[in-house]
This record gives sequence, C-alpha cells and structure tokens, in this order.
Amino acid sequence: MNQIRAKHSVTAIADRFKKAGKHPTLRAVCAQADFQRTEMNQQNILSLKWGGQARAIKTHVADLPPDVQKLLAEEFEQKVIAFREKLESEYAEIKRERNELADLNAQQSTKIEFLTVALIDARAKMAERAGLIAQLKNEIDAGREALAKSEQRIRDARQRLTKVEHELDDPFPEASGGA
Repeated sequence: MNQIRAKHSVTAIADRFKKAGKHPTLRAVCAQADFQRTEMNQQNILSLKWGGQARAIKTHVADLPPDVQKLLAEEFEQKVIAFREKLESEYAEIKRERNELADLNAQQSTKIEFLTVALIDARAKMAERAGLIAQLKNEIDAGREALAKSEQRIRDARQRLTKVEHELDDPFPEASGGA
C-alpha cells in the first residue's frame, strides 16, 4: 500500500490553508509537509529529535480524514479531467489531420489518374508522330532520289542537246574534217 509519511499532520496543514483563505491543494499540502523529499531525507527526519515531534506518522490514504480524502479525490478528479481533455484534444487534432491527409490523398490519386491518362495519350501521339516522321523521311528520301534521277536525266538530255546542236551547226562534218 502507498503510505504518506508526514512530520506534521496532513489535516493540520490543510486546516491552516483553509484558515488563511486558500484552497488546500494536494501539491501545496505536500510541499508544506516536505513530501517531495526523497526517501532518504524522510528517514533522516525520523532520526532527528525535534522537541517531541520527532515521531513520523505513517498513514494510508484510506486512514486519512474524510476532508483530506475528499481533497485528494477532487485533485485526482481534476487531473483526470484535464488529462482526458488533453487526450480528446489531441485525438481531435489527429482525426482532423487524418481527414486532411485522406482528402489530400484522394486529390493526389485523382491527379495521378488524370496524369496517367494524359501520359498514355501523349505516348500514343508520340508514336503516331514518330510514324508520320518516318513516313515523311521516306517520302523525302524518295523525293531526293527522284530529284537526283531527274537531275541526271536533265544532264544527259543537255549532253544530247549539245551534241545535236553541234551536229546541226556543222551540216557537213565529214567534208570539213577530210580536206
């Protein structure tokens, strides 16, 4: 069982607080009674002989007067209520953050789906354009080849034309060369 060791009577300390017009809190009573000292310091107090009050009183909470029990219960209840409010506040904050994250997740999922569809469309257009580019390159290559053949035919035709012009300019090619 938890025991409270006190040099002075807890009720006497609580009564002094009440007479002074102060609310006797557990912390204030404990501070007044030096309950915050370590076990070793409490044992040292027991060993001192201070004018007839050297005897320490060991008390179970159940053995305390009803006023002190009520005081302890009220303070405990206040701490429980404060702790519950803190936990409920933290829970509400966590729940709010969770909802915000769920909304953000849904938005991001929608964006990802949209971007995935856009990416698939872009890839299809790229493939279509790549095919068109390949077709145009083939047509350009065929056009260059046809142009090269046409240029060759033009050169051949010019050579024949030049040959024919020479033949026409010299109506008697045999007579001029044989004399």
